[in-house]
Amino acid sequence: MNVDLELYRIFCEVVKYKNISKTAESMYVSQSAITQSIQKLENILGSKVFYRNKKGVELTEEGKNLYEYIKDSIETMNNAENIFSKYINLDKGKIRIGGSNFLIRSLIFEPFLKFIKKYPNINISIINGKTDFLMQKLINGELDMIALNLTNTDKKHLNIEMVPLRNSSFCFFASKKYLEKKPVKNLKELEGHVMILPKESSNRNKILNNYCIEKGIVLNANYEVSNSSIMKKIVLNHVGIGFTNTENLKDVSKDIEIIEKIDTEDTKEGIATLKRNMCNKATLELIKEIKQYYNIN
Repeated sequence: MNVDLELYRIFCEVVKYKNISKTAESMYVSQSAITQSIQKLENILGSKVFYRNKKGVELTEEGKNLYEYIKDSIETMNNAENIFSKYINLDKGKIRIGGSNFLIRSLIFEPFLKFIKKYPNINISIINGKTDFLMQKLINGELDMIALNLTNTDKKHLNIEMVPLRNSSFCFFASKKYLEKKPVKNLKELEGHVMILPKESSNRNKILNNYCIEKGIVLNANYEVSNSSIMKKIVLNHVGIGFTNTENLKDVSKDIEIIEKIDTEDTKEGIATLKRNMCNKATLELIKEIKQYYNIN
């Protein structure tokens, strides 16, 4: 026996309203369509499920037994469809984002803020970590999006899409008070200063090393700092010269001077996501918002 689930759904609706015309009205179909569906169900089952009375219809004994067995399943299916509809309409959903505090704040925060104001019922979770760790979580389906330095991931992954958003910009910087006492006339003079530099394992350190090789200078870190906020605080206390992302200095621009800026075309910041056909609706909408912000088609 192979019964179309829609016939069972219509059957339960008729039980609910006890009237063919009211059922038809609630389902936005004709009365004849409801009658034909019930007749088709009865023919498949080989027995009547309703009998008519003055007010409408009542369940037969066989109909009562059928209803007791299927009502919970139909209700569960209806609930599942309602929840699914909420996810599709973005009344419900979840996005899991990974990345450094700096990249999340400076790279995707503005479109992210616009998104959460537009869709307040979407649940958002954000985690920090190294790129390799976050990338593995994305591959495993434990994250939906990563904000990252694209040059920090050399491997190509079959189900991952990389979206470049902007060129990275880095710089040497110091407090104005520090430079008044110890001015820097050229890059070679950096070798004689106290240096607050990124940790060896970081992407910023790799970019710094490549630049030093290109310019023929050797810089030794007096302080190795992984957190850019801590680096800024040390520099603002006139201790020495730091190296960080230029975007990260907007909030202290009045108190510091940029000694040397490094712009490189082959160093980009962007997002990594699962391929479009593997993303949930909420993530796709956030990606769309981010691309619009950066004028990317």
